[in-house]
Amino acid sequence: MGRLALQALLPEAPRALCDILDGARGAAEPPIRAEIFGPQRFAQHGRSLGDTHRADRHTARAAPFFPRLQSNIRTLREAHRYIGAQAATGYDISPAAEWLLDNFHLIEAQLEEVRHSLPRSYFRALPVLLDPPLAGLPRVYGVAWAFVAHTDGAFSDELLVTFLCAYQETRELSLGEIWALPTTLRVVLIENLRRLAERVATHKAAREVANLCCDRIETLPVPTLAAVLALLDARGVGRVFLAQIGQRLQDFRTTARLQATPEQRDWLQAALPDLAAMQAQQTAGQAADNLSVSNAVSALRAIGDADWPALVARSSTLMRLMLSCPLFEAEKTVTRDQTLHAIEQLALRSGQGEAAVAQVLLALMHSSPDADHPSATARHWLRGPGRAKLVAQLGLQEPLAVVGRALARRGVLPVYLATLGLGTGALVIALLGWPGQAADTMGWALAAALMLFPASEGVVALVNRLISESARPDPLPRLALNDGIPPEHRVMVVVPAMLTSAEGIASLVRRLHLHHLANPEPQAQFALLTDWADADAAHAPSDDHWLALATQAIADLNARHPRSAAELGDEAGAAPRFLLLHRSRRFCQTEQRWIGWERKRGKLEQLVAALAEGRSDAFLDLGECSRIAPDTRYLLTLDSDTQLPPGRLRELVGVAAHPHNRPRLAADGRSLASGYGILQPRVVTPRPALKDATRFHWLFAGQCGVDPYSAATSEVYQDLFDEGSFSGKGLLVVSAMQAVLAHRLPEDQVLSHDLLEGALVHCAAATDITVVEDAPFHADVAAARLHRWTRGDWQLLPLLLQPRRFPLAAINRWKLFDNLRRSLVAPVSLALLA
Repeated sequence: MGRLALQALLPEAPRALCDILDGARGAAEPPIRAEIFGPQRFAQHGRSLGDTHRADRHTARAAPFFPRLQSNIRTLREAHRYIGAQAATGYDISPAAEWLLDNFHLIEAQLEEVRHSLPRSYFRALPVLLDPPLAGLPRVYGVAWAFVAHTDGAFSDELLVTFLCAYQETRELSLGEIWALPTTLRVVLIENLRRLAERVATHKAAREVANLCCDRIETLPVPTLAAVLALLDARGVGRVFLAQIGQRLQDFRTTARLQATPEQRDWLQAALPDLAAMQAQQTAGQAADNLSVSNAVSALRAIGDADWPALVARSSTLMRLMLSCPLFEAEKTVTRDQTLHAIEQLALRSGQGEAAVAQVLLALMHSSPDADHPSATARHWLRGPGRAKLVAQLGLQEPLAVVGRALARRGVLPVYLATLGLGTGALVIALLGWPGQAADTMGWALAAALMLFPASEGVVALVNRLISESARPDPLPRLALNDGIPPEHRVMVVVPAMLTSAEGIASLVRRLHLHHLANPEPQAQFALLTDWADADAAHAPSDDHWLALATQAIADLNARHPRSAAELGDEAGAAPRFLLLHRSRRFCQTEQRWIGWERKRGKLEQLVAALAEGRSDAFLDLGECSRIAPDTRYLLTLDSDTQLPPGRLRELVGVAAHPHNRPRLAADGRSLASGYGILQPRVVTPRPALKDATRFHWLFAGQCGVDPYSAATSEVYQDLFDEGSFSGKGLLVVSAMQAVLAHRLPEDQVLSHDLLEGALVHCAAATDITVVEDAPFHADVAAARLHRWTRGDWQLLPLLLQPRRFPLAAINRWKLFDNLRRSLVAPVSLALLA
């Protein structure tokens, strides 16, 4: 109505101008601006504001937060278009308008950031204020509003921390509220920019209306001017309109142009008695708006650049309390977040503050007799065996949850196997139907028996896929190791291989060099773990040549990357960074040839013994090139074609070093009671080079490449049974491997040892840590590998039938049996077709 009325009074007024000044939209709201506070005054205000902020959980009657955000976006864009059009036609614009025009791309980017950073579900979980003027809006919105108002939109992390800490002296903010603060500050700043932009645009439009009136002042009677003023008063810019008319009339007087009538001057004098004061007030207001706009734009940039994890750690009561625990402080962010989310949930259920829940948790953690015991970790009490005690101390009861966890531990495997069995039987019956006549029973039974194997393969793949899609990956807790791997967690990276050619040796040395360049850890050694090729005698003519070539290559690497004593400490001496650990041949009765004892398994077992005992006669003395650093705690074994991406070594050691994951021996000293002795990273396939790509690789390699933004992926056995599967590339805990596996496996009978070792020493799948390895490019290579694996799997059958000698968990027995089942799928499918 106001827009149409203005157009009727001033037909020459542009449509955009009338839209900006539409009185139906109400008066433009004043900027969010109040007295500027320093640190002491801010602290005082924070305490008083916390006293007055009454809040409760979000309700359906809460104020519409998102619709206001959308309104801000529309108003900002409208003001930007109008100011831009004015600037394009040559009109002078204020510095505030220039700030808006020059930085509107930043404002648009922040609008998108707010949209993606403030999901409705997260917003609904925040407490809302009960009292005006912000009743129904999130409490953190009131905090952000006060901060923006008393800084005039400027951003200072020190002032913010001071304000938040003082506020929480009288009113605790949840961790979710503090993490919502960056986005909420953006929302309040956008609200302020909306008000400022609308203020700049409406003032500019009011002056333009005044100019239109003055251009034909002689034809406008006083009632028309009064009607225009009334319309502009509804928009809150009537006095701006009057001041501009007064300024123009003064210009008319000095330039002898047309002058207003006495009636018009009397009307103006009555409506604006003190023109000079009004002009001074407008000048001061424009200067304040210029500063507010520049502060808000700069603050939007500063909020994006701020170190919010550090700010949250300094300002959150919960974070400050938890960071008093050395273990929590040393953990990685993903592990901290698991703990904090669990505390938030318990606080919500118990009705207690997050800090109160954290105090109970820390008291239980500190009651542990050993800092390396699982009971010293938050996970033990929040998600492990200690949860019942923690819940009881918080005054909660979880009888159903306790029963559910007990049934889950005992019943998951039977349910899983029953699902596979019933699914396989149902699929066979669906395909074959019931036998019709007695004469056909034998034929039906034979076909059904043969069909069980390919049918089971399809059912296993389907069930595992459904579990992987449904189960939420649970990353293992880990330490951050921000300063690198410490000496007490020293690690060795080894590549088992054979010395057979100059090209092969050069490739092995290059791979070892790349491992170091990608993971330049001072407390890591990189070693080739080598044998000579199988021979008919203990020594072959070419042996010395290949060994000398490899030794010289390793010596050259050490010369290029010398290792200082400071890296390893005084006790380590000058142990080199790169090693060559080489064995002599032994005669093998089953092979009737001279080979490296037990091949790859033997090399690793002897190296584990050497690291555990501090000495070994299994490897040749090659001088400096074979000097092992003392007290090496972990062993990362990789194949010769495995790539170790940057940072993966530290990540694996960080997982193994966490007290929750450390292996602990049972009373018999030959098995593990808890923890993991092996960590298996996820093996991914790289994208092949165009010259190497084949149709076979495209069909069988699966998804190629590493997604740097992907989180942990689901691994069925890890998610359901806390048991991963070792595939020969992983981090070995030396003490656990030596205690459980030393001299345990029969000689010359175990070729496929990875799965069995993982079962005995407890393997964990770290699916969010990846190593890279090519898949076969040709069918003959894949067939040879599959033949070797199948032969090794069937060699484990006698061990599977000796439960007393090799006590394996039921899930591990199923894994071994499943490998045998899978090896029969292809031949049985061929028989079924025949």
